[in-house]
Formats: sequence, structure tokens, C-alpha cells
Amino acid sequence: MSSDRIIVVGSGAFGLSSARTLAARGHEIVLLDPTGPTPHSLASSQDISKVVRSEYWDDADYTALAEAAIDRWLELNGEWGHTIYHNVGVTLLTDEMTAESFEGKSFATAQVMGKQVERLDESAIRQRMPMMNPDRFRAGYFNPRGGYVEALRALCHLRDDVVQLGVDLRLGYHVSSLMETGGMCTGVVLQNGQCIEGGHVLLAMGAWSGTLIPELTAWADPVGHPLFHLQAPDPLRFAAPAFGIVMADYVRTGFYIFPLHPVENVVKVGLHMTGRIVHPVKGDRMVQDEEVQALRDYLQAFVPELATAPIVDSRICLYHDTHDHHFVIDRHPAISNLTVACGGSGHAFKFTSVLGNIIADVVEGTTNQYDGKFRWRKPQESRIL
Repeated sequence: MSSDRIIVVGSGAFGLSSARTLAARGHEIVLLDPTGPTPHSLASSQDISKVVRSEYWDDADYTALAEAAIDRWLELNGEWGHTIYHNVGVTLLTDEMTAESFEGKSFATAQVMGKQVERLDESAIRQRMPMMNPDRFRAGYFNPRGGYVEALRALCHLRDDVVQLGVDLRLGYHVSSLMETGGMCTGVVLQNGQCIEGGHVLLAMGAWSGTLIPELTAWADPVGHPLFHLQAPDPLRFAAPAFGIVMADYVRTGFYIFPLHPVENVVKVGLHMTGRIVHPVKGDRMVQDEEVQALRDYLQAFVPELATAPIVDSRICLYHDTHDHHFVIDRHPAISNLTVACGGSGHAFKFTSVLGNIIADVVEGTTNQYDGKFRWRKPQESRIL
């Protein structure tokens, strides 16, 4: 086995994007995933769409990274020959947009960075979004730069890219443990006992990360959040460009809604709630009655004409939530030749187009501006926000 070989475990957003970049930089890559075809059928990436937005309160790092990600998604649309990223715009709505609110800070950050955002008052909301309950939303803003990416299709393109770059993609390979000698990782052990050696191991296992690195469970949890696909009574009212991504009083409710999907012909609604701890292997992935009721309550309050819309499909999206919601992209502090990339916390997919560069830098031992933000933390450093 080659000592120069990099073993990447996991073919979701973190794993595929980093394998693509590392291969493009000339590394020999073995990419392992327990399922086939990739991506993992139970992973959070297995979805028809993910929100792409750029403002993060007053956090300039995430905002700048999201801007770079949007630029790259637009390039990938051209490289892949069709639209995977849909720039339909993002609207944030609330009852009162104060300077300290999520919407207020995000709007201010957008202005400081020179974005062409449009502040919305009650009259503008009524005119532009008549399907939203005007009694609940009196303020907000619209950013024409942003939208959603077709997640599963994007990962399938990345999978094809890594194969074309010569990555040794091995599906149906379940990693059960690390090969560790004297504080150094020299490869992985499969469930069937087979050993695969390499000079460096990158774990990009999402919610499954704690099964190989138990210390992560002290400050990163596999958490289930409900998603719903609805059959809208009047689909065209929710179609882009008239209707884009809407985040409705998001910090307090976790409610967000997509426009009509161009292929599936459904309106997707997500509830980024507190969630519930779900074991990544044994956990129940069924949406519960109280989660359906929460959806109906929010729809009745925010989008009444969808309140009784049939639910075509529903699923529990398995996040890997760190307590501070920052990603983990760092070398393991006690095991050399081991990099960990996980902790998507429900907002990582939008960065898939640029995450590979950050992760590859860490694998190669090159510093970048996100070293501190995405560093390995001790439980007391990863405080719950």
C-alpha cells in the first residue's frame, strides 16, 4: 500500500468535495462509503434541494465564504452543462426587523459588503408575496443573490468528477475502526476485517463520525429535523421567479420554504427546530405526529393556503450539530495523519462548492483563514449558543 495514499471515508458533501480537490491537486485518493450507489441513502445530503444564502448575522467569515460558494456554484452550472444551482433569491421575513435581530444584523452585513439587498416593509410584502400572511410579517428584506442547489444531483456530478479524476471509489465498504499505532493513523479496518493502509486518513462521515471518534459525541450530536414535500393547491403561485426561498421568522420558528421544485413539482418545507437526538445507525427516521402538527400550525399561521396541502413525502434530515454550530475541519489533536471534517450543523451544504479547498488545505498541512473557526474544540469551548 502506498504511504502517499489518502483514504477518504464518506462520500457526502464533505467527502466528495475534498476528494475532488485532493485528486485535482495530484494526490492518490481512495474514497470509501458503506452504501452504493453513493451518496449515502440516509445522509442529510440525500435531498432534492438545499438553501444557499449568504448572510450570517454579522459574521463576515461565513458571509464571504458563502459569496465565494455562490460564485463557484454558478461556475459549476456551466461546467456540468445544466442548472444545479438556482439563483431564485432569498427573502427573510419577520414581524419587526430590529438592529439586533437575525434579519436586522444580516441586512446590515449585506449592506456593508455592498450587496444589492432590498428592504421590505408591510406594503411591499403584501404586494410581492400575497400568499404569506400579512398579519404575521411586517418587515424583512430580499437578496436577489441566493437560492437553492439540487443537492443529490450536485453530489452525483461530484461523484462522476472524482471518478474522472482517477479517484478509487469503493462503495459498500463499511469502516469499523482506525488503524492506529503509536498515536499515528496508518489506515482503516473494514467491517469484514480487511485493512486498507494509507499515509493519511480523512474522516468525512457526518452524523456517523462519533462511531469512530467517540470524543466527538461530547460536543457534536446527530440530530433529526423534519422535512416535508407538499402538493400545492395552486403550484404556479409558488414557482420561481415570483417565489424564491423564504425564511419566515427563522430564528424563532426555524421555518423555511422552497419554491416549486422544477423536477419533483413539490413545495419543500423545512423546520430547523431543536430537533431530536437520533442514533445514526439505529435511530427512528420517521416523522412524528407532533412534527406534522408543528408544520400544520406554522403553515396555518404563515402560509394559510398551504395549511391543508397534501404531504407527498416527509423525512427526518439527520444533521451533525456541533454545540456552537461551526464545522469541524482540523487535524485530530492526538492522532497524527488523521483529519476530521464534519459538523455540518444543518448549514454546510451551501458551501460544498468551496469546502474541498479548505479541507484539502488541512489535509496537506497548509494554513488558511478558517483554521481557527473550524478548529478541533474541547467540549467547554464548543458552548451551546
